[in-house]
Amino acid sequence: MLREKIRKKLKSEQGTSIFFGLLLFLVASILSVVMLEGAVTTVKTVASDRESEQNQLSCTSAAQVLRDSIINIKLSAMVTVKKDTTGANIKTNKNWNSSEVLNSSLATPTDFADLIQGYLKELDDQNKNVAATEKMDTLTKKLTLSTSGSGSETAVTQFNDLENVNAEFTIKRMKSTDDTKANEVTYDITVRLSTGNGSDSSRVILSLTGKVKQTGQSVTTDDSTKVTIEATTYEYTWEAKDIFYGDTERTLGDSQ
Repeated sequence: MLREKIRKKLKSEQGTSIFFGLLLFLVASILSVVMLEGAVTTVKTVASDRESEQNQLSCTSAAQVLRDSIINIKLSAMVTVKKDTTGANIKTNKNWNSSEVLNSSLATPTDFADLIQGYLKELDDQNKNVAATEKMDTLTKKLTLSTSGSGSETAVTQFNDLENVNAEFTIKRMKSTDDTKANEVTYDITVRLSTGNGSDSSRVILSLTGKVKQTGQSVTTDDSTKVTIEATTYEYTWEAKDIFYGDTERTLGDSQ
């Protein structure tokens, strides 16, 4: 009986079997496409997460290397002030003398110390021949870590263990508020690091506070002109403030 019904069904010319067969095939095709798209999306998400994590690690490593390199250098400069017989300043001049690596075991290259010193000198020099209303106490420089520099960018090739990371240095010149220490200047450094594109990009901010210490002073007087020359030597170092993740520098009191 059952065989006879199946045989009749297969020999039927009404088209019902074909319709249900096509419908079943359509459902199976839709399910296959949905499953395939889900698998592809999962693979893309995993790859994106891996790239995003790698970019984050690269930026963090770059920030740590830069932090250790900057706090490991000491720069020296001599400020010379000429004063007339009334004690008024005639001319002030600043000469950068030397750069020094404090801890050789950290392998901070001396050319990196020279690079930072060159930035500070450029920041001092940019205000020498401008009006007081046009003076700028900040300097911004772009670096590319571990790659060859091009255009206005400078390559810092000693960080060759890092991926391609862009670094934007902003150096802020801070004058002492004490009138008796008007020539004491510190240089705060903020470095914005970035790598990657779009949603996979990573951004980190490194902040360092500049320190200054007077290490020597001499006073001489020209007998013929009665001009007094005060020569004071200063040492400049840096203290790590913090590493921030994202585009905005924050304070410890801000919400994380």
